[in-house]
Amino acid sequence: MKAILELDKLLSPPTWSTTLLIDAMYFHSAKVFCNVAKMSLKAVGKARRAFADLRNEEAEILGRYDGDSWKAYDNLEPIYIQMDSAEYNICAAYGPYLQNIALTHILCATASEAHINLTAKRRLKGKFRDNFEKISIEGKWLFLPKLLEKATFDQGAEPFQSFGKLIRYRNELVHYKGRKESWANFEKRMPKFLDKLGLSLRKARRSIWAVREMILKLSKMIDEEPPYWLREGYDELPGNIVTNFFEIEVEK
Repeated sequence: MKAILELDKLLSPPTWSTTLLIDAMYFHSAKVFCNVAKMSLKAVGKARRAFADLRNEEAEILGRYDGDSWKAYDNLEPIYIQMDSAEYNICAAYGPYLQNIALTHILCATASEAHINLTAKRRLKGKFRDNFEKISIEGKWLFLPKLLEKATFDQGAEPFQSFGKLIRYRNELVHYKGRKESWANFEKRMPKFLDKLGLSLRKARRSIWAVREMILKLSKMIDEEPPYWLREGYDELPGNIVTNFFEIEVEK
């Protein structure tokens, strides 16, 4: 009878299960948006150059009239009309850039929370797992290794410092309360408060780096293999855009 049962088990088709690697989905989406932000800078540069050309034309006309704008009015009027449009174009060109930088930070923070929650679900039980949900994102990353009786992150060192900045950017963007400042020389620089919101390509790239390094370091701390989707260059091969986030397993 036992032999028959074993044979039946061998002949039965395998049972498959799947899970969604939502941390991977958010992380790779953040990388996509960061790349789109980088590409959108071309439009910003083009708009700035168009405005600079008009400034040069203005200076050349004023030079012919010894700086007397009243005498040069007829020649300057069409330039100033074009400047109005050029001013708008500069601001509009920044739109896609800012959108994609903001989405990069938000998705990075979401990926980090999803990953720590999934890890805790695998490793914690009972009340520890239930109460873990109530902790802040930064707290989760600090406390999970401790709950597993491992060393935890140094809050004063990398990558935790950059991770902390990412969470602040995410909070500022998601719970935006409004910022305002005088804006001179807009064609040369954007408002300074954008820096406090983390809205720069350099800071977006740093957020991606921070999430990757936090996951790698956590894996080492708790003696787990790091996720395969975090391998350097995983999504950088020609034509290799990551879109499959299902992990399929055979149930025994």
